[in-house]
Amino acid sequence: MAQLKTKRSCKLLCQTNSPSCKLSCSQLFQPLLSIILVSSIASSAVAETETGVLTITDANWTVTMDGEWMIKFVAPWCPACAQLKEQWERFSSLAAAMGVSVGEVDVTEQPGLSGRFLVTTLPTIFHVKEGSVRRYVSVREAEEFHAYVSNRRWEEVEPLPSWKSPTSPLMSCMAGLFRLSLWIRWTHGYLTGDLGMPVWGSYLSFAMATLVTGLLMGLVLVLVADCLCPSRQKRKEERAGVCVSMAEKRQASEADEGEGSNEEEPETLRQRRGQAKCTS
Repeated sequence: MAQLKTKRSCKLLCQTNSPSCKLSCSQLFQPLLSIILVSSIASSAVAETETGVLTITDANWTVTMDGEWMIKFVAPWCPACAQLKEQWERFSSLAAAMGVSVGEVDVTEQPGLSGRFLVTTLPTIFHVKEGSVRRYVSVREAEEFHAYVSNRRWEEVEPLPSWKSPTSPLMSCMAGLFRLSLWIRWTHGYLTGDLGMPVWGSYLSFAMATLVTGLLMGLVLVLVADCLCPSRQKRKEERAGVCVSMAEKRQASEADEGEGSNEEEPETLRQRRGQAKCTS
């Protein structure tokens, strides 16, 4: 209440254009604002240094392909992931001295990354070195993580093949499928929860959408196949046209040969008559 009265009195004095009041107000609130700003910056810096874990998303996951990283995939509902949290934060403080970045992926928020890295169990940990991805399968403790990196134990593990690499086209398609599954789940929840649609109605809607999409894709595939590979009827017509043209050419050549033989016929008759006279 006292602070409120001070503000009101200060406002009344300012309306009277008193320079002393303007000076007192600025002197009163400027230190307060500076204290709030400094405290907010300090709290954010402390939060960053305490954890040292970078949240990996679909927007920034490509940064993990540069340098050396240790990345874990977790979910809020996973008990084993909750047990790993303390050890992972301890390891992040140790990894900073080695120049190793530590990341974390929430699969419930980033389903595309779980499909891109083909995560099937939780928690899953990967070691990434200049784009070469290896799965960590040892003990999940901070000291073991540190020894795995410092002693270069990751060299004993075979990296993922090129077709399973997060940057491969196949894994990009898998990421799209996982994102589609999340969208379907969200849409189902919206239809049944927000709109009040019954569950069978939501399933029927997805069935009709799947049917229409399949028909459209089938039509497109038929048109593409018909353009690239003509049907048998078109092939028969083309072959028939070729045969007719060849027959016409043959008839024309035979007619030309017949005309030539008719021109030569009188000469042969004369030769035969001359031979008959000689014999007589």
